[in-house]
Amino acid sequence: MALGVPASLLVARLGQIPLVYPVAPQHKLPLLLPLYLLAPAAVEIHRRLGLGTGADQTWSSYGIAWDWPFCQLMLAGFGVAAGGVVVLVAVQLGLGWRRWRPAPSPKGAPTSDSSSQANSAPSPSPGLLLAVLPLALFVGWIEELVFRGVLVNGLGEALPLGLMAIAVSLIFAVSHLVWDGPAGAPQLPGLALMGAVLLLGRWAAGGSLGLAWGLHAGWVYAIAAVDALALLKPGQAGPVWLVGLPDQPLTGVLPLGLLALTGVGVWLWGGGGVGEWMGG
Repeated sequence: MALGVPASLLVARLGQIPLVYPVAPQHKLPLLLPLYLLAPAAVEIHRRLGLGTGADQTWSSYGIAWDWPFCQLMLAGFGVAAGGVVVLVAVQLGLGWRRWRPAPSPKGAPTSDSSSQANSAPSPSPGLLLAVLPLALFVGWIEELVFRGVLVNGLGEALPLGLMAIAVSLIFAVSHLVWDGPAGAPQLPGLALMGAVLLLGRWAAGGSLGLAWGLHAGWVYAIAAVDALALLKPGQAGPVWLVGLPDQPLTGVLPLGLLALTGVGVWLWGGGGVGEWMGG
């Protein structure tokens, strides 16, 4: 943070990015990248200096192990998370709360009116989904390494298990206010629940971050892909308490229910792993 925040401020100055709340979506990535690019180096310095009190200061102690079982967990989590978002979107389409955005008319073809042209989706590049994928994987990996890796290990040495879980989930939620400011406060409960589900993912995997990384990256990727392709548009107004506030999906019961169901599924799948890691 000591290096990342000044670097982000420098990017804001060079890019003439206004530092106002909430930060515009197109400005978040340039401001985040300095922090995220420096995070692995900071973790390596932390590890080499042995700043933790635990004896095992290795990347595997933070839940990172670049082997096939780790990759299998990541792929499984990614599929579950992305599939859950697809199901959620399908439910909203079925209820009429979202509608498919019509494809754009061929160049030169007449259109019935200007409004239909404005409501049509831009022609998405076939490579757009592939471009979003590595970004989603990188963001998911960095945030899991920091919050469910280093932070969990550090607080786990100072706090009882329950207090540590609450503290990590709340810190994860509150950290998002850096970009959204007070306007992001309604999503804090949902973000805390998301952090708890991801922490459960590490427990269920016996201390590995593979599953949590996959879940996190899958959610980021699916939501970013839907937004980037602009395939959907609002339909009839759905109840806010069900669908959430505009641009704040984690304020609605349906998205929160998806998180809760994912957590229950992770718990049922990996109960034995939870016990092993908690008791270690």
